[in-house]
Amino acid sequence: MAYWDDPRRHLPGEEMWMGNPAVRARINLRVTGDPALWPISWLKARLGARAPLARAASLGSGTGALERDLVRQAIVERVVGVEVSAACVAEAGRLAAEAGLAGRIEYVTADARAWLEEARGYDALFFHGSLHHFDRLSELLAAVARAVGPGGLLYFDEYVGPSAGEWGIAHELLWNAVYRLGIPGRLRRARRVRAPRNDEDPTESVASSGILAAVERRFRILERRDYGGNLLAPIYPYLRRPSHDPPAPRALYDATIERLLDLEEFLLRHPWLPGASSHHTVVLAAAHEAPLGDGAG
Repeated sequence: MAYWDDPRRHLPGEEMWMGNPAVRARINLRVTGDPALWPISWLKARLGARAPLARAASLGSGTGALERDLVRQAIVERVVGVEVSAACVAEAGRLAAEAGLAGRIEYVTADARAWLEEARGYDALFFHGSLHHFDRLSELLAAVARAVGPGGLLYFDEYVGPSAGEWGIAHELLWNAVYRLGIPGRLRRARRVRAPRNDEDPTESVASSGILAAVERRFRILERRDYGGNLLAPIYPYLRRPSHDPPAPRALYDATIERLLDLEEFLLRHPWLPGASSHHTVVLAAAHEAPLGDGAG
């Protein structure tokens, strides 16, 4: 779709919560136990002698950062990146060639569902920030399971929180209470935090709340590492940053980010509290010999 033809939409920066260095360190800590160890490096260690995987594919590959990392770290021998945007495929191919990895990474312009219909014999399939753009999840995960076969792996790093139409008043009450009571006035850019939505992209979080259930019908979850985003992600766009005009004071901004991270940490440790469930997770799973049942998703 035209929205994703702009490669800049695939590049997280400090305007996105995960692009903040302190946030990234905390995400790494929650997933891997080490603030300096990224989830993909943790995956390599988790695979052990099974790495490098001989044949893998990445669905929704964007400009190719994940595929380059998978090959560089010897997590996979070869990988196919499947992306609907021809502009992004061209950019990903250019960057792979520039890095000397073109012989081990192939990029194809294709709809992921259509590509999966013919895909068989893969050791692993990867989604990185792309799975939450899919609907008809049971159908999709059934195709993924066929592509990898029994025991084949699925890895994703994804938003799995409320779907686009599921935000409610309880979510906004929590965010705005924190925003008004816990954020210094000099850092607030608006009067109210609103539910996240992207009117330019109708696929955003289209069925995200059903991802984990759909995965569990076709796969056995080997590892699940939740890393939050239930508090910081919706509030972060409303914060004034040191790069803005007028700029936020750096020390005040950094301290506020740390307080928000600590509060989110508290919520994650007490999942019975309102708004405490993690909205983002890293999952490694293996395909069942047979599905555990089916259902809409």
